Amino acid sequence: MGELSPRDSAALVAEMHRAFLAEIGARSMYGWLARLARDSELRQLLARFQEEELHQLDRLGVVMAALGERPRRRGLRRRLMAAALALTVPVVGSRPALRICEEAEGTAARWYAHFRELLDGCGRADLAAECDRLATTKLRHAQALEAWVRHAPRR
Repeated sequence: MGELSPRDSAALVAEMHRAFLAEIGARSMYGWLARLARDSELRQLLARFQEEELHQLDRLGVVMAALGERPRRRGLRRRLMAAALALTVPVVGSRPALRICEEAEGTAARWYAHFRELLDGCGRADLAAECDRLATTKLRHAQALEAWVRHAPRR
């Protein structure tokens, strides 16, 4: 059990900041997709994911604050990119957007697992446990989206 060096700590916080921005984008994306979904079950799932992303942002913010970082709450570029991607749904269908979300969720789950390992290794079991919960949520999202991608109609 060791402590993170200042350099490693700064790198971890920078990675967490990127994860935070990704969560902002995910929340926006799920809002857009929920509004555009034709299937009521998919619409409900995406609306629930949008709400869960708000909790992800709050929980990640707590971890970052414990490490001395204050995440910014805005991500205009992420929200604009989410809107642009969502606006392709009426033209190409939901499958490509859902696949991108699925892959992004899997990537975020790996980020959080990595954060968990680093924090656990330096004796921050409390923060490591929070990152584990963040990773679990992302894995659950990725698995649910995978099922929808697999069965989404091709255009």
